[in-house]
Formats: sequence, C-alpha cells, structure tokens
Amino acid sequence: MKVTDVFISGIGVHLPDTVPIEQAVADGLIAEGPARESGYTGAAVAGDMPPVEMALAASRQALARSGQDPTGLSLLLYADNYNNGPVGWYPQAYLQRHLVGGHLATAEVRQGCNGMFAALELAAGFLAGQGPDATAMTVAADNISMPHVNRWQCLAPDFVVGDAASAVVLTRAPGVAQLLSVTSTTVVELEEMGRGRQPLFPSRDDAAAWDLARRIEDFQVDVAARDDGESPWLPLIKARIEVIDQALDEAGIKVSDITRVAYNHSSRQHMEDGVLRTLGIGIDRSNWEFGRHLGHLGSSDQVVFLDHALRSGELAPGDHLLMLGISPGLNIAAAVVRILAAPSWSSSHPQRGTA
Repeated sequence: MKVTDVFISGIGVHLPDTVPIEQAVADGLIAEGPARESGYTGAAVAGDMPPVEMALAASRQALARSGQDPTGLSLLLYADNYNNGPVGWYPQAYLQRHLVGGHLATAEVRQGCNGMFAALELAAGFLAGQGPDATAMTVAADNISMPHVNRWQCLAPDFVVGDAASAVVLTRAPGVAQLLSVTSTTVVELEEMGRGRQPLFPSRDDAAAWDLARRIEDFQVDVAARDDGESPWLPLIKARIEVIDQALDEAGIKVSDITRVAYNHSSRQHMEDGVLRTLGIGIDRSNWEFGRHLGHLGSSDQVVFLDHALRSGELAPGDHLLMLGISPGLNIAAAVVRILAAPSWSSSHPQRGTA
C-alpha cells in the first residue's frame, strides 16, 4: 500500500536486561555447538514482568517523545504473539485505561512476528480517512518467560527468542520519519508449516505445544514423503521478491536507495539467505549485529532497531530503512521509512528498561 502523509512522530521501546547465551549453555538449555553457530550472544529476558506493563512503558515513552496529547489518539492497535494476560481479557483495554481513557477505536492484532506490520498497515489506512490532527499508535509486546518454554530452542535453530515492547505514534503532520509504504502477502501453500501435526482443537499449553521448531521439522518430513517433485519453498521465494518490489515501487525508491535493512532478528545465515542475497546487500547494512545480542523480539524487531538507529545516528535525514518480516501463515511483510529529521531523543541514551 502506498502511504501518503503518514508520519512517525515518536517511538518507544522497553528492553529488559539480557541473559548471555553462555549462561543458557551452562544451564543446559542449548548445546554449545548450536549456540556458537547461531551467532547470538544473548537474549533480552523480562522475567515475570507482564508484557502489557512493558507495552505501557513503551507507549508512554513514544507519546512523550512525540509531544502528542494521549487524549488526542484516535486509534490504538496492540500486536502480540502469546497470551498477554488472563484468558478472555484483552490488553488493549488496559493500555487505553492507563494511557487515554475515553473513546477511541482499539483492537488486538494477531499476525505473529509481523504483527507490527499489520498494525502499521491498518493504522495507515485508518489515518488516510481522518483529518489533519488525527493520531494513531501501534504497540507490540511479548514475554515468553514461561516455565514450559525454552526460549533458546523453541522456535528454530535460527532463532533465539527475546522479550520486548515497542510503540509507534503515527500522525498526519510531519515527524522524524515518514512511512512511505507498507505491504504484506500470505503464502497459503506454507500454512501447514506453522501448524505441523498439532491438533486444531483442543489446544494445549505445555512444552510439546510450544515446540515450534518440531512443527517445522514435521512439515519438512511430510513434504518429503509426498515426493511430488515440487519445492515448497518456491512460492516463498517468489512472494518475498514480489513484496520487496512492491514496497520499493510504492515508496518511489530503488534498492540502491536503501540505507539499512531491518529483518527478524535471526542467525547470520538466515539473514543472508532470507533477505540480503535477494537484495544484493551486505550484512553490515542490516540489523544483524544489533539483533544478535537481543534475540528475536516477536513483533518488535524492526521498530526496536529503528529506534536504535535513530538514537545512534546510524540513520540520518534523507536515509531509507527497508523493514522486512516473516511470520507463520506464512506471512511476508515489508515497509519503507524515510528519515526526515534527527529526533530530539537521539542524543540521549536512556537506561536499559526504557531504551
């Protein structure tokens, strides 16, 4: 979707302290070989802090940085991957109560690790029909610190899972950056990969149900057993190229105009095979070096990097950030952001927990 006159006026991030991967090896949570091969140095671990409280901290920071009055919000979208509170309770109402109160449109977005992309796409469409003073906020938060989940191995060999929250304030008036395009597609042929052999109902909340890596392995075994001569990965490769091309075309830029690329925090091999070779861009222009110290932060990877790059000066006015994501479904998403100004918070370095 080509986006017109939608700007980022504030970004908020909550990052808990990191646990070194050597500690996970010592605790028997991951073998030394896979730990070394992954390239990760650690993961951000929130412990028993509720993800919605992380989201509240990130949201308050984003609003403070934007200078926007919280009561002026017209839309609040909350993206998450895992349960963010009691069953039958919805976290966006908690944020609304403690941030804004009053009347505005709110919703929870479930698009896996591409939840922030989905929220940005929905928010941009919403703002297109609003007046010049309209403001929206997209928020993402997750904490996978559950006793039956091993964050060091539950997803895939390429992913160590970290905890985080992020928030973006979107306005119709110019801000520190402009959202030029956001788009997504679903490769339905690979829907089964995120499901594996798990029953559709009833669901379980135990270690077996959270072994997402096993689902991928089972899918690969089942595909090989079919022996129909067709690669299941060709639709993925084709869709990824099409999404990237569409995002760049709608943003009015070329690959050569991309300053940095932000993808799901993952192993170096996954980063290079999944994105960088397609673009012809080196690892030094990606977010790999930054993300390998934090783990895969669910829906927050790309926004957390954007905040870091703005604060550190890695992105400056005139630069373009291509954000890319992949999530079960199988969903592929992309967005292009143009930096307009150095943010007022770029010279400050907040303490860990509100960075």
